[in-house]
Amino acid sequence: MSNPPAHLLTYPLTRLSTHLPFVTSCLANVKLFNLRSLEEELSLASRSSSAVEIKGYGNDVNIILNEEAAFSDVEAELIRRLESSEQFFSGVAVILDVGDRVLDRKECERLNEILSGRFNLTVSAVRGRSDETRKVVEEIGWEVESRQQKEEKISMPAVRRSDTILIKRTLRSGQKEWHRGNIVIIGDVNPGAEVVATGDVVVMGTLRGVAHAGAEGNTSAQIIALSLRPIQLRIAEYIGRSPDLDLEMGNVPEMARVEDGNIIIHKLE
Repeated sequence: MSNPPAHLLTYPLTRLSTHLPFVTSCLANVKLFNLRSLEEELSLASRSSSAVEIKGYGNDVNIILNEEAAFSDVEAELIRRLESSEQFFSGVAVILDVGDRVLDRKECERLNEILSGRFNLTVSAVRGRSDETRKVVEEIGWEVESRQQKEEKISMPAVRRSDTILIKRTLRSGQKEWHRGNIVIIGDVNPGAEVVATGDVVVMGTLRGVAHAGAEGNTSAQIIALSLRPIQLRIAEYIGRSPDLDLEMGNVPEMARVEDGNIIIHKLE
C-alpha cells in the first residue's frame, strides 16, 4: 500500500501534545519492530505446538506445517486459520513449508484443494527436506524451493523500515486500512472501521473499531492507542473482544500484546 495522499485531513495536534512522551515511545517501538531479525521470528515459530503456523517473512507468506501433527489436524487447523483471515489472504502467493514431513499424493492434492480451490491462494513454492515429498510435489505441478532460494530468503529482514506507513486522518465506519508492515494512524478509529497490519498498529487517538496486528502470524506484534475502546482486538490468531478485555475507563494510553496465549492490556504512562 502506498503512502496516503497529501490531501488527507490533519489530526488535531493539541491531543498529541499532552502525550508527547508516549508518542515518542510509540514511534521508537515501531522502529524496534522494523529491526527485528528473521531469526527471532523463526524462534517464535519453533516454540509453537500448533499444527499450522502462518508467518510473514519479508514479502513472503509462509504456511508452516507441524512435522509431528496428524494430517487431519493440519487440515482442520489450516482451514480454521485461513477462514479467520480470508479477506486478507485471498489471492496471495504463499510458500508451503513442510520441513521433514512426508506427504503422499493424496495429501498434497488435498492441500492444493484447500489453498488454491477454497481460499484462492497460489503456492509459489514448497519447502521440504523429504525426497519422497519433493517428488510428489513436482508431480502435481508445484515448484520445489531450492537450497539457494531458501538461503537468500533467510538473509532478508522480516520487515523493512520503509514498511511503516503514516495515515493522518480518522477512519470512519465502513473504512478499512491494511498494510504489510506497521500502521501508524494520527486520528481515531471509529466503530465500524478496521485496521489490519502484519506488524504493529499504533493509533494516536481513540481506537473504537477493530484492530488486527500481526495478521500473518507475528505474535510479537502490538496494538497501541492513546485510548483503547475497541470492538475487537486481534494479534496474530488471538482475539479479544471488548467485554473480555480489561480496559481502563480513563483517557489513558494503553498497549495490547499477547501473553501466555491471551491478549493483555497494559497502561502506558
